[in-house]
Amino acid sequence: MDALIYDGTLRLTHDRPLPQRSSGEAIIRTHLAGVCNTDIEITRGYMGFQGVLGHEFVGTVVEAENRAWIGRRVVGEINAACRVCAACRARRRPLPTAYHAWH
Repeated sequence: MDALIYDGTLRLTHDRPLPQRSSGEAIIRTHLAGVCNTDIEITRGYMGFQGVLGHEFVGTVVEAENRAWIGRRVVGEINAACRVCAACRARRRPLPTAYHAWH
């Protein structure tokens, strides 16, 4: 799969393995992905992040525990809550919710 990677160097790769779905997650076929200012700041050292950029996206659910989600168009959310740490338990981080684009 194609991916824009930042690991100290910004590069486009065409051989990233397809993701494996974990419990409570979905696999999304991305149609469009954007690069925002957060991604740009990451390349300048923000948060010490290294990995795949492009958290702003729209795509279609192709795999999910709840089969009602399959085929739905969805958009990405940068925040991922663990629901375990003190910040999540105090609701200082947004808990995951389902966002979907209009059909």
